[in-house]
Amino acid sequence: LCALATTQVQAATATQAIATLTIQDMFLHAHFIVKAVMIFLGLCSILTFSILIEKTLLFFNAWRANAGFLALFRNASDLGAMLSITDTKSLTGRMWEGAKAEYHQFMDMHPDSNYTPHQVDRFLQRVALSVGVVQENELSRLGKSMGILATIGSTSPFIGLFGTVWGILHSFAQIAASQSSSLAVVAPGIAEALLATAIGLFAAIPAVIVYNKFVRDMNHFVGALDNFASEMITVISRKLDTAG
Repeated sequence: LCALATTQVQAATATQAIATLTIQDMFLHAHFIVKAVMIFLGLCSILTFSILIEKTLLFFNAWRANAGFLALFRNASDLGAMLSITDTKSLTGRMWEGAKAEYHQFMDMHPDSNYTPHQVDRFLQRVALSVGVVQENELSRLGKSMGILATIGSTSPFIGLFGTVWGILHSFAQIAASQSSSLAVVAPGIAEALLATAIGLFAAIPAVIVYNKFVRDMNHFVGALDNFASEMITVISRKLDTAG
């Protein structure tokens, strides 16, 4: 009778605990390994939103700087006016600086416009390579931290699942030790364990969304830069044809 009464008291206490069980309570009562998993996933989530803010500002400033340079470039009346434009703040401006350096070097080698079509072809290839190097360096800078987002998005659910499995194993060990299979006794430990999975999903879902967003932005950027590179080469080639 005493044992039955004790069990009933424990069940009543556990039922009351479930009724007032909060996320904070689940975290505080979780196993220390499950706590470590939750803290790590929380830090991953903070890192995701930090990257979101940083890259949003980075892409916004890059688009704005490129738009300002392209307005100057396309409003120039001829190649001479374009060559007078100096801009190292925008990505397209730095690409143009690389093309200008190759153009000036080529014209210094052929001051009297005495060049062959083969020399022009090689010059245009050098311009394309020079511009491509600048473009790849800038895109690499813009794409920094993308791997972190991909890693968080792909691994966070499994890390959270590890915390859940560990928490459930620990809960079953406590159940065996207490020799009680009452749901009121089992539920708190399982709830604490499942919280790790919930936090893992909370860390993974925004990371995947943010990663996909910036992949699309990068693709748009690549397309815009490829178009500008083709535009530059066309302008320079037309000028050489006219001079030749």
